[in-house]
Amino acid sequence: LMVPSTVRANLKTRLATISGLKTYDYIPDSVNVPAAIVGQLDLNYDATFNRGYDSATCTVLLIVGRMSEQAAQAKLDGYLASTGSTSVKTAIEADATLSGAVQTVRVASATAGSVQIAGNDYLAYRYSLDMIG
Repeated sequence: LMVPSTVRANLKTRLATISGLKTYDYIPDSVNVPAAIVGQLDLNYDATFNRGYDSATCTVLLIVGRMSEQAAQAKLDGYLASTGSTSVKTAIEADATLSGAVQTVRVASATAGSVQIAGNDYLAYRYSLDMIG
């Protein structure tokens, strides 16, 4: 059965394998970019009868840099790639059980957007993760 704090910590560990990416398993007071923030889990209990397993979704917020920075836009390509040393999908799915915290994790999608921090607009992507535990 999933322990949310363990799942978040293990996701942070997986994301930390991307060189130069700051990672958080909680919402920080301030952020140094590029950064990945693991969100809270949305749990669905009893996906099978008799407490067989639970399922969950989780969002990882990737904040790259200011909207106006060309370098920030260029970094996105590596993070968004489905493979490679800076791929968020590859980093997470390289350990499909998150060190035993879940039965399986899958990075389902990445949605473009922006976030405002201290009055500045930053490029951001929201990754949606599906988990079975």
